[in-house]
Amino acid sequence: MTVALSALARQASAAMPFRPSRLPPSQVPPDGLSRPDARVRVTLHALLDRCAALGPDLPNGYTNHLPMALHALAGLGADADRLETFAQRYLARQGLAWADGVDAPEASSPARVLPGWQRLRGQPEAYGPLREAMAQGLALHGTGPWVRGVLPALWPGLGAAALHGPIRVAHALQSGHAGELASALAFWASRWRPLPEVAAADPLPPADWAAALQAAAGQLRLEAPSISRRLAEAGRSPLYRDVLARAPQALPLGETLARLVPLAVQGYAMTGDFTVLHLVTGLRAVRVLLPWLPPQADAGVLRRVVVAGWLAAPLHRATPQPLPAPDSLPAWSALRAAACAQDDDHVIKLVHACQDHAAQGLAAGRACRQAAARALARPAG
Repeated sequence: MTVALSALARQASAAMPFRPSRLPPSQVPPDGLSRPDARVRVTLHALLDRCAALGPDLPNGYTNHLPMALHALAGLGADADRLETFAQRYLARQGLAWADGVDAPEASSPARVLPGWQRLRGQPEAYGPLREAMAQGLALHGTGPWVRGVLPALWPGLGAAALHGPIRVAHALQSGHAGELASALAFWASRWRPLPEVAAADPLPPADWAAALQAAAGQLRLEAPSISRRLAEAGRSPLYRDVLARAPQALPLGETLARLVPLAVQGYAMTGDFTVLHLVTGLRAVRVLLPWLPPQADAGVLRRVVVAGWLAAPLHRATPQPLPAPDSLPAWSALRAAACAQDDDHVIKLVHACQDHAAQGLAAGRACRQAAARALARPAG
């Protein structure tokens, strides 16, 4: 398997979708990207209002995906009734229910909450105060200034909650819902946990390093029950340090992202691995966050998260499957319709991310459709 993935890595890294150090122009697929109509936007915002009363975690301890999945469904073209139905089914499946009323967070003095919020990073029990701080900051300063001021402090903890921190923030930004954005920023902050930095030693050319990364697939056999814990375990491994020490150091964040997206997309298309799925959706989040980050944002943070995520994936148990032939792949319109009919929130977000990667030119459209088709073929449950 590692031989096949290494060959894939060289092909993907060599086929840069745009000139290095530049973000690509938007390249909309031939049948277009869905744009939610007015009723969908109203319904989405009403549901996100109600999501504010839900905690960031489910009763089983895993992340609450409902706000993210609702925005992804709207982006895929789901109508208002489908959003309502999905929300009700998700709540029932997770043993949750809407609160009778939506209570806004209690207001308190900004002087008490806003200064020093960074001291609460990485403390899950501080989600409530962090949400209050984020809501106050957004109200006092506006979305643009507050988000641009907060993201540099959150960026080193990009892998928060198996990348669900930045994923939720990206969906919230695109939804245009201030309450959900406050919740998303607070969730990222409360789960903030940077991965270890590694000093450079004998860096490889980008294509060779990408091949070395893919060749490390499955070499760690981590048994932790959650992706977050496996990410932390991977970050403590000698293999993590070896791979990162040889990473190219001069690539800016935009080009680093451009070289990693095709590897994650094609890696998921070949293996269907659940951890790699989170890399695909997490890299989409990074693309959304790029305009909100300072130009000098550390690309090493992204490399560390992707390396740890790749090593944390149980690819020693994966059996790569042949990719569907291009002429047998459904069109984006069919893939979107199939995703909208899904109740699996991970599949919905994966198809949404693949569509977005293709639209932005960050991965070949064929590879993105192959990955989306692979997700839609996942067994239910």
